[in-house]
Amino acid sequence: MNEFLRFKYFLNYQWRAKTKYYLHSPFVYQFYLNVLEGGDDEQLLQIHHLRKELHSDNTLVKITDLGTGHDTSKTISAIESKVAVRKKYGRLLYRLVKYFKPHQILELGTSIGLSSSYMAMANEHANITSMEGAGSFIEIAKKNYVTLGIGNVTNLEGNFDVLLPEFLKNQTALGLVFFDGNHKKEATLRYFKLCLEKANAETIFVFDDIYWSKEMNEAWTEIKGNQQITLALDVFQFGICFFRKEKLAKEGFVLRY
Repeated sequence: MNEFLRFKYFLNYQWRAKTKYYLHSPFVYQFYLNVLEGGDDEQLLQIHHLRKELHSDNTLVKITDLGTGHDTSKTISAIESKVAVRKKYGRLLYRLVKYFKPHQILELGTSIGLSSSYMAMANEHANITSMEGAGSFIEIAKKNYVTLGIGNVTNLEGNFDVLLPEFLKNQTALGLVFFDGNHKKEATLRYFKLCLEKANAETIFVFDDIYWSKEMNEAWTEIKGNQQITLALDVFQFGICFFRKEKLAKEGFVLRY
């Protein structure tokens, strides 16, 4: 990640971002009230408590990069603070799922299971499939699910290029997809196009780290311009896409969060 470039992106985002007081779309206004705003409920507090424990865990985890075959090691504490979804955006995922109640959820990039935990606890009736290349991450994620009493997440280990097409063969529609497994433009667009075939009017796509790099920002620009997407919301860390048919004109909003 280029920190200087990301800072430039952030300044531009701050300049363009709008609060709820400048929104004329009823749908986006309700999104702001119900997803971006609000306090922490008991389930969110459970996840936050777990995060505190993980933040103090200095156990080393071996991670194998499927692309290079190289092994690295990180502490669970470092993964929680530097790799896993930030608390602020975990809240957003939680409220997004709680408000829209998608049934079939797909996550590309499990990490240690925090993002999937936010979504699982927001809707215990959802079926969540989370894909991850590092088996060591999945082991930790499963322990975290047990701690939180989560039973509606299925983990798949392997390369997304193999797992995703096979998974999609058996799906009629996707409720929500959280793209957080590969921050390269070509891969992001490839996974987007595969999932696009299973999108309908109720589907929501969430892209993490849309300002991570020039590549990722280019991918986001291309994605939000796709004709099937009727509404794109930029909250800096996430880009959120809707396919709602009642939208009469293609719209995009940069929202302060």
